[in-house]
Amino acid sequence: MSVIDKAAAATTAIQDQAGKALDVLQYGFNGRIVNGFDIYTDPSGRHSNLLEARKAIDPALELMKATKWPTEAEYAAAEQA
Repeated sequence: MSVIDKAAAATTAIQDQAGKALDVLQYGFNGRIVNGFDIYTDPSGRHSNLLEARKAIDPALELMKATKWPTEAEYAAAEQA
């Protein structure tokens, strides 16, 4: 598997994890979540949503760091192939 193929697979996996995090955050932080004092009506619920999002974000960050991203030369070589 080439560097470009590996980076493409990593990108797909990172996007999947980011999507999961966004779904959790959108669900947890959408709608009426604060009271008349601009304070969360259910802080433990928001805390839970943030922790759940982190479960998706942390592995995405690790994969981002571990991936060897293609150089311009590698892209150029792939285009010529």
